[in-house]
Amino acid sequence: MSKKKPREINQLLSHPTGDVQVLMDQLEKIKAINTCLQKQISPPLSNHCRAVNIRKNALVLAVDSPVWANKLRFQLTELLTFFRNNGFIGLTNIEIIVQPK
Repeated sequence: MSKKKPREINQLLSHPTGDVQVLMDQLEKIKAINTCLQKQISPPLSNHCRAVNIRKNALVLAVDSPVWANKLRFQLTELLTFFRNNGFIGLTNIEIIVQPK
């Protein structure tokens, strides 16, 4: 059984393939969602909320306290509609998690 030769991280990131490419694509999608999210919700909530993942057509948003999670829950329907109308058609749900800073 032959082992693959290790590659430098710079080479992996500058010419991604396979699993690395999938991760890079996912990162770009999350970055785009974060940009849209920050435009859609206003401060101070926008300062405490960020997109962290997409799992099985569900957008995962992280806030830094339960108080911000509660405030965000009031906007979930509008946010889901907003994202669907702005190119993220496959989203079916938004999940909120608390991740203290």
